Amino acid sequence: MKRHNCIIIVIALLFLSCSRTNNLFDEAVSLDNQKKYHEAIVVWNKLIQNAPTYLPAYINRGADKFALKQYSEAIKDYCYVIRQDSTYIMAWLNRGNANLELNNYQSAIDDFNAAERIKREVYGCAQVIFYDKIDPKDVALEEICLQRGIAYWYVDSINKAYSDLNYCIDQKYEVVCSYFWRAYVYWKAGKEKEAYNDFMTVILQGRADDDYVIQAQQNLKLLDKHSILLK
Repeated sequence: MKRHNCIIIVIALLFLSCSRTNNLFDEAVSLDNQKKYHEAIVVWNKLIQNAPTYLPAYINRGADKFALKQYSEAIKDYCYVIRQDSTYIMAWLNRGNANLELNNYQSAIDDFNAAERIKREVYGCAQVIFYDKIDPKDVALEEICLQRGIAYWYVDSINKAYSDLNYCIDQKYEVVCSYFWRAYVYWKAGKEKEAYNDFMTVILQGRADDDYVIQAQQNLKLLDKHSILLK
């Protein structure tokens, strides 16, 4: 069960050229918040026609395409942003997420590695504040590690997956998701007791209707059944 996630920019911070363009940005974000992604893409297209160099519009249009499972089309938007600004961490992260959905695991890992390198070398590990807001190009290091940890699990890089997910847990970041995927790491490594404990944490920490909780409950039954068969 992959973590379907792409980040959008919700504030037009970088000084759009006219009030019409600002209005288009606000309209598109409003549609995004209503999950009207097809309609939002139409508005992002208009904004890009008015302000073709405004990169957040490409980021958000890509996120809408991602939400519609148009992953290859989303990647095109993120590639454009990266060509214009190779330090745009959010573009690297979101492109990695789209590659992950397409099962392009090594490409996803490469994107997440690039995002981490830029995070450390250009921004530092803390999120950058820009006019009293988080820099719209920036993302949390924990988010990069969480997504990369999942990608590492898919390519059986167990130690690397464990390192990334353990970091997220230590930082108390997306606790339910982080424990869920660390449980899978333990399970794949043959550490069923540790996997069981992490799935239990998911159930205790999450909401009853959360997909991670439901899947964790099913996985506990499988672990219990396997344990009985081994006795």
